[in-house]
Amino acid sequence: MSEIHREGLLFKWITKDYHIIVGFKRVGHGKCSVCGKRIPTGNNICDICFEKEKKISKK
Repeated sequence: MSEIHREGLLFKWITKDYHIIVGFKRVGHGKCSVCGKRIPTGNNICDICFEKEKKISKK
């Protein structure tokens, strides 16, 4: 026996032994506070700028 659920663009197939999830999920984005590059929500600086800041602080 299996069940199929749909939530927006996500499809979930639930069987006795497996949960299969296929689809698209919207991810929020913000901007890097240094260069303005688009980055995932929750971060305030991109990886490239972080590496630059890290090198400067080591000196």
